[in-house]
Amino acid sequence: MQLMSIDDLAVYLGDSKRTIYKYIASGDCPPYIKISTKNIKFDRADVDAWLESKKVIQQTNQLSIKQKALRWMPRAKQAVKLAEQEAKQCRLDYVGTEHLLLGILGVEDCIGAIVLKNLGVDCSKLQELYEQLCNSGSVSGDNKKSDKKLSLMNTAQMAIRCATGEAIRLGHTYIGTEHLLQGILRISGGLGCGILTQLGVTLESVLSETAKLILCKNVKQE
Repeated sequence: MQLMSIDDLAVYLGDSKRTIYKYIASGDCPPYIKISTKNIKFDRADVDAWLESKKVIQQTNQLSIKQKALRWMPRAKQAVKLAEQEAKQCRLDYVGTEHLLLGILGVEDCIGAIVLKNLGVDCSKLQELYEQLCNSGSVSGDNKKSDKKLSLMNTAQMAIRCATGEAIRLGHTYIGTEHLLQGILRISGGLGCGILTQLGVTLESVLSETAKLILCKNVKQE
């Protein structure tokens, strides 16, 4: 972990300290460690992931990521829905990257889940790590309404932005569970990435296995 102070971040981004504080106040900033009110640290990896989520990639038709809305595949939508259900069961009022990861695994026949299975991920071990997080105090609060719409944590929002970036980088016109999985792994400060890292899953291995599955799928269709 390479920690950066607000001064370091200001220099790294080419912004003023005042602008950095505005980012923090708005909630649109990299995940940070708040040691005290005046002592805030950022992990360089989280900063780079945040910058990656801000990247605007121009298309041949001159449309950018923000201008071009990609179609969410049904299984990806289902994964997000399952993530919200998981968060509610934990009596939380937010959805984190760990819930998105559980959501992907809940859609058994999706590419994201198949990729993890092919990489030898033990689902029971993953569930065990997740439950350890829940029991360690990560879970708090009590939803008063079971039908309440949960908000996405900053890390989860960043993961979804990165998923969009991954889809466009690969030339896809849709967002699938494979892109969502890649987005989770790009957010090193998220609990979802932490769980996968403990299981030996890397972004590189997921990208490689995803490419194999998509290629195999395309060959079968031809």
